[in-house]
Amino acid sequence: MMHKLLITLLLFIIFSFQVFSQYIYPKREVRGAWIATVADIDWPSENNASSKKQITDLTVMLDKLAAAGINTLFFQVRTECDAFYQSQYEPWSYWLTGKQGKAPNPYYDPLAFIISEAHKRGMELHAWFNPYRAAKTTGEYEIASNHISKSHPEWILNFKYFKILNPGVPEVTHYIAKIVSDVVRRYDVDGIHFDDYFYPYSPRITTQDASTFAKFKGKFSNIGDWRRNNINKMVEEVYDSIKAIKPFVKFGISPFGIVENKYARTSGLDSYNVLYCDPITWLKDKTVDYILPQLYWEIGSKAADYASLLPWWALSAGDRLVLVGIYSTKMADPSYKGLPNELERQIKLSRQMMKTYGTVFFSAKSIVGNYSHFADSLKLYYKYPSLLPVMKWIDSVLPLTPINLAAEERSSNIILKWDKSMPASNGDTAYKYVIYRFDNEQQVNVDNAWHILKIQDGSETTFVDTTSEKGKLQYTYVVTALDRLSNESKPAVINLSLKGHR
Repeated sequence: MMHKLLITLLLFIIFSFQVFSQYIYPKREVRGAWIATVADIDWPSENNASSKKQITDLTVMLDKLAAAGINTLFFQVRTECDAFYQSQYEPWSYWLTGKQGKAPNPYYDPLAFIISEAHKRGMELHAWFNPYRAAKTTGEYEIASNHISKSHPEWILNFKYFKILNPGVPEVTHYIAKIVSDVVRRYDVDGIHFDDYFYPYSPRITTQDASTFAKFKGKFSNIGDWRRNNINKMVEEVYDSIKAIKPFVKFGISPFGIVENKYARTSGLDSYNVLYCDPITWLKDKTVDYILPQLYWEIGSKAADYASLLPWWALSAGDRLVLVGIYSTKMADPSYKGLPNELERQIKLSRQMMKTYGTVFFSAKSIVGNYSHFADSLKLYYKYPSLLPVMKWIDSVLPLTPINLAAEERSSNIILKWDKSMPASNGDTAYKYVIYRFDNEQQVNVDNAWHILKIQDGSETTFVDTTSEKGKLQYTYVVTALDRLSNESKPAVINLSLKGHR
């Protein structure tokens, strides 16, 4: 009853803000897109394309995503116990080269490439893993000799059309943690991301793991509780493994949007009892840094109302971040029968909800292909650059302020220069810089995103303002430093009309 009252109150506040508030551009926000590689959904365009075409297509994709304002990429690197990167444990993906186990020729490493290209564009790159799926469609292609289904067939649960790793086998949990740890150790990823596939959707699991339950049930008498505990233990082990290697690497999961129907007045599939997915425990036990529920329904949906699910997730997050997964490929498709502005309504609603920190779109092709002018719309909603939300449980130490900020007018441009500061108390230096500009009659307020000119790489200590008015020396510029977790330093300020610092 209390949940329903809180949801009603939050919805009233939300819609009051819609009516009475001036629109605000958030300074901190995840603006994300999933890049699905399984079945070549987003990339590559085909699994027998040349390395050159794949690289070109991925470069064009990132340019278009950056132009639309996307600042975080979720790139699928493991679809069926395979790899879109050089792995000593799992074979190259069929979806990359047309033959499982076959390396790209000429050789390149897609994960290393996209990390480099994303960082050049100021984007975070989260490596997206499907933890359990071993074969999306049994017999679809020839399985490589080093695939886990051949080296450890006893770890596999077989269904009519697909195979998964058996979550009830302890060695499987350790294996998944090892696969993730290998990527965290060798690649400069910003995050690790799991999707919504745990125990299967359809057909649902029945007695396939009965012998595993008999062997490993321990204190559990209820197989459902045991299955959920298997997933929870895997999530915890992966989280601990990541933090032991690189504490700054974020870990998040995008579960199915409905946990149990009793929570938000829904009537859809129940992931708690079907997928044995227990995100409330992950949040309570703090074994994720963010949760990204897939809220793929419309506002007002009878089965699952986006406007009811959103506040429920926000209330459930504790001190972890809640992001919102939105089905842009469906809702921006020209054949979509719903409201033409459904996506914009959902973006606005998520922005106005306390404790939601951004939206992620499934999938990238809706933006890259500018479905129904969706990318054009995002350029308006993402008009100003955005910092990423902080995660103070990982790191709350501010980097030190850039020093020796100076400016000069040259031709029609103003050139800013500064020096790096010393490392902060935790050893962090500037990972990025934020450049703000204010007219001198404006109060300096770095909480206002409208004044951000650029967020640039920490290796660059010069900025050229090409948008300044020629001969106008009535600007105040501010430069701040960001560390890897987006903590922001105190500002360095220069007022050109005074020709000095303050």
